[in-house]
Amino acid sequence: MSSNTISPKIQTDSLVERFNEFKSPLCGEFRFALNNILCWTHLLRLGRLDHSTTVQAFEVIEHNAKHQSLLLDKLLDWRLTSEVTSQLPNVDDINQQFEEFKSALCVDIRFALNSILCWTYLFHLGRLDKSTILQAFEVIEHNAKHQNQLIDQLLNWRLTQNDLYPTSNKLSNKDWK
Repeated sequence: MSSNTISPKIQTDSLVERFNEFKSPLCGEFRFALNNILCWTHLLRLGRLDHSTTVQAFEVIEHNAKHQSLLLDKLLDWRLTSEVTSQLPNVDDINQQFEEFKSALCVDIRFALNSILCWTYLFHLGRLDKSTILQAFEVIEHNAKHQNQLIDQLLNWRLTQNDLYPTSNKLSNKDWK
């Protein structure tokens, strides 16, 4: 028995596949940048950075934070295409939910990124003494770990037949520094 209709489950599977094709490499790039940042903060905590490597650490951290900013722009620009969503009921609701999720997630990530970039800027201006550099690396490390949690939130979003929903709890503002 043949039918010309495609079930919502098949349509949803296609949409989930497209979403996963987008978010998996994006999250991988985020993780790579965050791991670079965390490696440098770890080396500082171990006391393995002299002045020249501290300068290098701030440069690498700044570069990775700017790369993350570009990735956020990519996340904000991603849309569910009409070819994939045209047969789904509630497509406008799904798009709206995803836009709200992306916006909130990007605000949280940008907050952490701005803190990291602020510390690198202050370092380049020469306004950080040795104890403040240690504090800067602690804050940078904390914010990078917080960003990892936010990336987990992106990875944990799922699309069901008619809805987009998170599978994890939201983080609170106390996670920011």
